[in-house]
Amino acid sequence: MDTKNNRADKPNWAPDLPKPLMWKLFKKFGLALFPYRKSHVYCSEKFVRKAWKIVGTEEIPPFAEMAREVVSHNKTLLGYDRLYTLYQAIISVKNTSIQDGSIAEVGVYKGGSAYFIAMLAEKFIGNKTKIFVFDTFEGHAESDIDHRLDGPHTTDKFKDTSFDEVSKYLSVFNNVVVYRGRFQDQCSQIQEESFSFVHVDVDIYEPTVACLHFFSSHLKAGGIMVVDDYGYKTCEGAKQAVDEFMDRNHRFIKFHLTTGQCLLVKIC
Repeated sequence: MDTKNNRADKPNWAPDLPKPLMWKLFKKFGLALFPYRKSHVYCSEKFVRKAWKIVGTEEIPPFAEMAREVVSHNKTLLGYDRLYTLYQAIISVKNTSIQDGSIAEVGVYKGGSAYFIAMLAEKFIGNKTKIFVFDTFEGHAESDIDHRLDGPHTTDKFKDTSFDEVSKYLSVFNNVVVYRGRFQDQCSQIQEESFSFVHVDVDIYEPTVACLHFFSSHLKAGGIMVVDDYGYKTCEGAKQAVDEFMDRNHRFIKFHLTTGQCLLVKIC
């Protein structure tokens, strides 16, 4: 049987009407018909009118090539937009007198963003920059979860990673040190360091508070902290931690980015 031509068993949802007429018919019922395209989403006309004027970050060298390499590893949940924020932060550090500071990431997961940060540091600052990265490698610790604030987050999230695998993945950089455990329990090991850039991606309230408290006194003046998932409805705890920090700390200025990140700059 020629199944390609035999469609009697399937309903014909798109009759052979002229396309303009078919589109009008869908519109009459409050519907719209678009061809499927991988990685495309339906969005408002207001956004499209602005977006077509903007150069996509995937087109900006040398960021584009570096980001594509990391994205191809399938070890980061960050898209090009959020990776570009990290890129700009490292570039900013490069052009200042604080480039001799160390770098840290808390919330490594599978290591993709740490790898990207190490690539950037190597290219723009030099491979002598010390980079310290932290994760439990076991998901969220039960003692860190505030169910009032951290909503959908459970101990099962982000468990699909491994200290050994991430350490091996990052071993191509001899200036990266990987720590396993809650940041609150491990931060004493970097007590003597001063930092130029910090990436915090821990999603929930308690570890975000711990990171902000520690790095506020260990970040150089002019240094940058990027806090991921700021303003996300699924990460209200992280936002509250930042907002409380800013209410009592006037040595930082804050930028709430539309990428779902918050950028903090230490001004003194």
